[in-house]
Amino acid sequence: MNVTDQATTPPLTYTPGLARLKALMILFGLILFLFGVWQLRTPFRLLAFGERTEAEATVVIKTKEGLPDLVLHDDAQIQANLETRDRSYFFWNEFSFHTADGRMVNVRATVGSQLKPLYPLLDTDGLPTTDLIYYDPKHPETVVFPDIISTWFAPGALIFIGFLATLIGSFLLYWANKPIELPHLPPQAPTGEPDDGNRPPHK
Repeated sequence: MNVTDQATTPPLTYTPGLARLKALMILFGLILFLFGVWQLRTPFRLLAFGERTEAEATVVIKTKEGLPDLVLHDDAQIQANLETRDRSYFFWNEFSFHTADGRMVNVRATVGSQLKPLYPLLDTDGLPTTDLIYYDPKHPETVVFPDIISTWFAPGALIFIGFLATLIGSFLLYWANKPIELPHLPPQAPTGEPDDGNRPPHK
């Protein structure tokens, strides 16, 4: 092929396609993203407009599906009822706090824990364990524990994964129906030497 033939030959292209699957990937990412944001609506609302106070740990509730709840009133009882292997049990810290108008409210931590409670009932100084909360003044039973990592971890992971899936899906969808020009590869010269009959015999 001479130079003129190469100039007139149309370039080879590749179209990725699969636009519907990539659109579904974007939809899936958006669903995850919005679901994560939806789960954080109450924590963000309480952080922005709720009342802030310290709640005091009162009891620990040990639960297992199909069994009655066990109420643990002190750390000695908690230590005697820890579960080192059975992850079907959950421990829930319960707290009490006073609202701005003097009412006492009892609430359960929004996140439970396996094997052992998130908090002991007494701290290292022998005083009742306290934790920061934000509550709704009109409905003080609605609270958020901002210092508990699990409050943010699962929704944050959903938001991150959803955003990443949407971003990657959008990039792939953009190129799905666009032809991509393949690089031109010049014809390879023959690598073997012509056999003219004058080659020395093999020893």
